Amino acid sequence: MGTLERAAIVPLTESELAEAQRIIDAGGLCIANIQRKMRIGWNRAADLAEAIAGRDRLPDVAKIRYGGHGEQMASY
Repeated sequence: MGTLERAAIVPLTESELAEAQRIIDAGGLCIANIQRKMRIGWNRAADLAEAIAGRDRLPDVAKIRYGGHGEQMASY
């Protein structure tokens, strides 16, 4: 059992960012919507949303997806 690492080990691509931006422009900032429409994992979708909209605009659950900023994550 280790700590969760960022999903963006593979850098976010310009085409991913552009597609996520179109999805956000059409339906608002919804990570699940990005995930479904792009057929990617939730963490990657959250990484895209963060890169586009900034961390402050993310839902609280997305802000703690890697256990950052002093938040505690459950140990499984």
